[in-house]
Amino acid sequence: MNFLDIATGISGFVLIVLVFSDVFQSIIVPHYTPKGTRLSPRLISKVLWQPLRALVKVLPEGSFLQANLNMFAPAAMMSLITCWLAVMTGGYALLLWAERSQVKPLLDNFDEAYYFAAVSVLTIGYGDFVATAPMARFTVICAAVSGIVLLAITVSFLFAVQSHFHEREVNAQIISSRHENAANGAVFYHNLRHQANAIATLELCERWLTEVYQSHAAYPLLLYFRSRSSKASWLVQLGVVLDAAAIGLALESHNNRVLKRSIYENGCRTLAVFANYLNVFPRDQKVIQDPRVFEQIFEALGAPDPDKAAANFAELRQHYYPELFALSEFLLIPLPPLSIIDVEKLLFESGSHLAMPRDKAHVPGMTAMIDWPKMP
Repeated sequence: MNFLDIATGISGFVLIVLVFSDVFQSIIVPHYTPKGTRLSPRLISKVLWQPLRALVKVLPEGSFLQANLNMFAPAAMMSLITCWLAVMTGGYALLLWAERSQVKPLLDNFDEAYYFAAVSVLTIGYGDFVATAPMARFTVICAAVSGIVLLAITVSFLFAVQSHFHEREVNAQIISSRHENAANGAVFYHNLRHQANAIATLELCERWLTEVYQSHAAYPLLLYFRSRSSKASWLVQLGVVLDAAAIGLALESHNNRVLKRSIYENGCRTLAVFANYLNVFPRDQKVIQDPRVFEQIFEALGAPDPDKAAANFAELRQHYYPELFALSEFLLIPLPPLSIIDVEKLLFESGSHLAMPRDKAHVPGMTAMIDWPKMP
């Protein structure tokens, strides 16, 4: 075995280790590691999602790709499994090519080495190539064991991802129904104040946020799974829950303050981890939270000091909204601005009305200026 064959064998071994390291961190011991040499983040984000995202953004509204973005995550999951299998097979092919003198009939080219590695990994074993020496036989046995282990692990991976996705969607739908699908934190907070089971709803939000953080940090592919309903999108609901908690904290209300603080802190950490994993830079978005655009929301909510409450809310929101906005831009999930409120419901008791048309343009995440009528 010459130096070139040794280098080829080492290269093959490195590829095999690279695949199993990624599988180990992704499935066996899910761990948040956005840095390093992992295959899965680069394949899904750099190779698959970002080119598709760039194409979708230049296509007209309602194009075929835009309407079928929900197919990306399942396709990416199958592509990832295929990539693991193909790269691992390539690693064993390099090993067998370095050991070709121990294979009968002699391997004439790398294509035959890849074929021999593939039938070994898939445990097909046609018998047209046979390892005749201990080192080559050991390589073939390792290839067969690796193929069986990889396929078995990936089946559990499929079930785990689908289970977490289903749990996320069920709770997101429940939370959406609690604020009547308004997709607005102010409406959610208003409804909570008039609910006898507000604690149960807040506990649901706290548990849901924690589960989303744990599951999506362990299986980042879940970030690309789109919700079945745009009104109950998981990212939109996450923003709604955080806005509602921040409004409660800004009003300095002592009712369920511990739960609101827990929701707020867990939500901020969740969005920061997701933005870091996807390598988006929210601080570059320059999303400014101007307290003046929130004052009328707090007037509608009956705050004793709307100016102070708006300032508190703007400061709290600045800790999570840039990440939320960056994620929505990256994942192509539009966020409704905080101004889209059913004001008739919110201000039913005061008799006020909305003077601004609903189709007026808004700054993302901000509250539009509403011409509230003066009360006599």
